[in-house]
Amino acid sequence: MRGVTVFLLAALAAAADAQAGTADNVRTAKRVLLQLMGEGRLERPEQTFGPNFVAHAASANHTLQQDLASTQSWRAAMPDLKVSVERTVAGEDMVAVHWLAKGTNTVAMGEMPGKGDPLGIEGMTIFRFEAGRIVEEWSVLDVAALRKVFDRR
Repeated sequence: MRGVTVFLLAALAAAADAQAGTADNVRTAKRVLLQLMGEGRLERPEQTFGPNFVAHAASANHTLQQDLASTQSWRAAMPDLKVSVERTVAGEDMVAVHWLAKGTNTVAMGEMPGKGDPLGIEGMTIFRFEAGRIVEEWSVLDVAALRKVFDRR
């Protein structure tokens, strides 16, 4: 009976550690979106992202430096950009974040003409973690809704 008790306590401790790790990953994922995309800053990215980080996109994979540059481009196109985290789902080493970004497009970028249009962009980003650091990212934006804004002009 003592062996069963020890096993159950070890299993409960492992489950608690896994939950704590998942909760830490969720906090990190939210912080990345709110600080990096929402405020244009992220203190110590080398502590948040793994050394072999890859951002997967539809047409190519990107390094951390390329991903950070892309984020800065979005912020330059919409200097008043505000980001909110709508919901998160997490399990094992993955965190999915549904987010909403709103701002005024004052600088041209891609299909955005930079003519002062207010924009709302909805998206989903999935982060994969190793040892508490982000090592992969997949993001999807609602580009169709974004295009409707400019089609109405």
